[in-house]
Amino acid sequence: RRLAGRRQAGGGALAPGQPYRAKRTVELQYEEAASRINELTTANVSLVSIKSKLEQELTVVASDYEEVSKELRISDERYQKVQVELKHVVEQVHEEQERIVKLETIKKSLEVEVKNLSIRLEEVELNAVAGSKRIISKLEARIRDLELELEEEKRRHAETIKILRKKERTVKEVLVQCEEDQKNLILLQDALDKSTAKINIYRRQLSEQEGVSQQTTTRVRRFQRELEAAEDRADTAESA
Repeated sequence: RRLAGRRQAGGGALAPGQPYRAKRTVELQYEEAASRINELTTANVSLVSIKSKLEQELTVVASDYEEVSKELRISDERYQKVQVELKHVVEQVHEEQERIVKLETIKKSLEVEVKNLSIRLEEVELNAVAGSKRIISKLEARIRDLELELEEEKRRHAETIKILRKKERTVKEVLVQCEEDQKNLILLQDALDKSTAKINIYRRQLSEQEGVSQQTTTRVRRFQRELEAAEDRADTAESA
């Protein structure tokens, strides 16, 4: 088309050398077009790759978006809970502030009371110092009396120790005698046990003898009754 135009512009005839330049121009344009096509093909491949990558990233972003949405819902629930807890904490803080005000009032009252008590304590201490001197004098006199009593008590204690030692000797003698009496008592107990055993044997024999005697007495009484009956019958027979 360019050549036709040029031909028309030149009056319908080509100048020498124009066909070569036109060919060269067409070849250059062809090379430029091929190069441009290659560039566009490479760009297209790159775009396809970028599109695939973007689609993958979009999928990841969508997944991340869902996770973020889920976390956002959880965060919102936590926020609501925190709001409720914050409200409760605020109420507690108000209560604590009211308690602090009450405690401050009580503190001021106690400070006044402590001040009054301190004044009274100073007065009591002054009175106590005046009275303590008299008490110390009485205590010193009492201490002297107690020292005298202590000396007397030491003397009595020494006498008591002497008497106690004598009593200890007497107790030892009594213990020796008690041991001998204990031995004699053991011997007597053995003899008593033997005598008791013999007495039990004698009692058992006596019981047996009493049983035999009772049987014998019963027989004798029966014989006596029979004898009396026989005598009665004999007397009756003689009379007849």
